[in-house]
Amino acid sequence: MILVTGNGALANELVKYSSLPWVGMPIISLSRREMDITNEEQVSNTIKKYMMMPDFPKYIIHTAALTKPMSVNDKNPIMSIDTNIVGTANIAKICYKYDIKFIYISTDFVYDSRTDSEIDEQGSLKPINNYGWSKLGGECVSHILPNSLTLRCSLCDIPFRHKAAFDNVYRTPITHEDAAKEILHMKDETGIINIGGDVKTVYDFVKEYQDINPITYKGNSSQVTSIKLNTTKLKNINEFK
Repeated sequence: MILVTGNGALANELVKYSSLPWVGMPIISLSRREMDITNEEQVSNTIKKYMMMPDFPKYIIHTAALTKPMSVNDKNPIMSIDTNIVGTANIAKICYKYDIKFIYISTDFVYDSRTDSEIDEQGSLKPINNYGWSKLGGECVSHILPNSLTLRCSLCDIPFRHKAAFDNVYRTPITHEDAAKEILHMKDETGIINIGGDVKTVYDFVKEYQDINPITYKGNSSQVTSIKLNTTKLKNINEFK
């Protein structure tokens, strides 16, 4: 069994793969109502019930986080800490207790974006906002565990949430659907892996899926920035699977 924290877009896409033969086990997502990750006692009690089942969880994919809009982490720093750092620690501790593989869904926003080069997994880390810092805090938790995997994903919502997309901001965007497939393919790996697609502007990516207007970003690079992931490690692993 694979348990997924949260029931957002990525969690829902992961659950869709549950019936596919190559996954090989059921995937169950746990909403905040079912398991509030900020409540350590509730996390312990919930996972304990699943561990008593014949098909007990072998993996927990931790997708639950305070994410959208990212500015909520700036407006509510304590909530950001409680959810993205303390909540991650609660999940990590229960994984360690029951020897469950811990898979942490991080973000490309942990990287130092002051470069035009593609950034690999050893790239410099310097988040531009509290969201990135809070996710990097969660990464620290993940790295302490011996049986863990950190996936730095460049996720992009489709359908896109805005009426226009930047035509001068470059990313390596990937849909939740495609990211879910990559995450499940990587589930037995350890360490850090970048998850993303080809380098392109946000506008060029979104227009592949829906009609949208281009807009040029003219603001401060400390608020919006280009981040280009090097996904060679991901491609090499997939090549030998």
